[in-house]
Amino acid sequence: MIDRLSLERKTRQYWEDYDHAYPELSLELYIKNLLPDEMQYAQERNTLPKERCDILVLLVGFSIEPLLQAVWAYRPNRVLLVLNEHYGQDPGQNWGKMISRLLDKLPEPPEVEDLAIIQAAPEKVFQVLQQRVRQTEGVIIDITGAKKNMTAGAFLFAAFANVPVSYVDFDDEAYDREERRPYGWGCHIGILRNPYEMFALRDWERVRELYRRYKFRDARILLVGEDGMGQSGTILSVMREYLSSSEPAIQELVKVLRCYELWDAGLYNEAAEQTKKIEKFEPPTAVAVLGGKWFKATRAKFEDGPSDFYYDTEEFRAYVYDELARIERLISINHDYRSAFLRSGGLNEIVMTARMVMLAPRGQRNQVLKKIAEKGIPRAEWLFEQLVLGQPFKWHGIQFILRGPIRKWWKKLAPSPFGTDEGWRDFIYRRNDLAHKYYSPPREWAQDALAFIKANLEDLWGHDAQTTNTKIMPWSKLCELVGLNQYLTPNLVSD
Repeated sequence: MIDRLSLERKTRQYWEDYDHAYPELSLELYIKNLLPDEMQYAQERNTLPKERCDILVLLVGFSIEPLLQAVWAYRPNRVLLVLNEHYGQDPGQNWGKMISRLLDKLPEPPEVEDLAIIQAAPEKVFQVLQQRVRQTEGVIIDITGAKKNMTAGAFLFAAFANVPVSYVDFDDEAYDREERRPYGWGCHIGILRNPYEMFALRDWERVRELYRRYKFRDARILLVGEDGMGQSGTILSVMREYLSSSEPAIQELVKVLRCYELWDAGLYNEAAEQTKKIEKFEPPTAVAVLGGKWFKATRAKFEDGPSDFYYDTEEFRAYVYDELARIERLISINHDYRSAFLRSGGLNEIVMTARMVMLAPRGQRNQVLKKIAEKGIPRAEWLFEQLVLGQPFKWHGIQFILRGPIRKWWKKLAPSPFGTDEGWRDFIYRRNDLAHKYYSPPREWAQDALAFIKANLEDLWGHDAQTTNTKIMPWSKLCELVGLNQYLTPNLVSD
């Protein structure tokens, strides 16, 4: 059992003998004669941490003894020293080399991995940690003795990387009022409260997850708020305070999110305009192909739009495959099976109308398109009946000559309810029933409806969607595009 009074006597003698002009020799004696007793006493008081670590990051101030206590307590394999440019008249490089030599005197000396000399600013501390600490497991950051600016940057990094922050504190009764410093025996070494909670920066993980789930508006509001100004409570408001240089990257991210938001809503014209504001951004194919050409809604009707929409064109295929992917997301991400079924039915009507246009005499196809614009598309059930029958028919005075019945492509869906001879009729009936009922269908219904429209497209075009981009870019690529990889740690930019 270590005697506290004898420890205090040894400590006061150490303070009296301390050579401020040549501190290294005094600190070597501290490591040899006083530090072991301090740590044994702390062990007996149960004020040392249970954690161990692979890398201990030390933010180095003028007080060296608490850092030595932290290294003794955590027993790291490696140490990263983050140093100021100057310590009084001493360059930071010299100060770091001295600490490296002192660490080598410990009973379990760690490897000094690096010396990082920086300005004492939050951004600089964050950036050097982001560059040098390329792992998040087995890392502890000790902020004891660091300047406030350095501490802020370290907390910010720890919040992003979910890395523990340690601090060497001391009991009030261990404070010598005459010397205005604490006795080492009174140390409390431990992990501080999770910086994620303190800085509310776990929201970055929420942004990533919202992005993955195509919740672009929710992610955008979390970043900058509804008005885009970054009011209190948003990620931008926190980043402005602690890492202001990240704002341009965040604003670029917001632009991309807004573009995807417009695209997912089917507002291709608006999404294309938003794309122009983002350098080196490749939007989904439907935005690139249909932007500036798509239908515009007025109070009473839709205007403009491709006049040859139902032709087998690049624009038509871009829309169809984009809508198909949207239906798949309604099932797999949103679990909105009713909407998925209804949209499958709507897309099926569009594709069947395109089939009819393709069957029209070449010289009359424009006339067919004109009639569609005036009268609307034909009823799906009537059109199926004509194509299944395979005999000549008229539609608004236009004669269609068929070579025979349509291939019953839906039969390959068996044992699906839509895989029978009359499966197409069952599909249309169920779709119409859903449109006028309040109940929500099970997932299997939505999946069957999706399979129905896919089979229709495969019969019409084969497997031709490979070159159509209907997805968002990976989160890691997006962070790289907008420059967030300079500010977010590896675990937050990963997919």
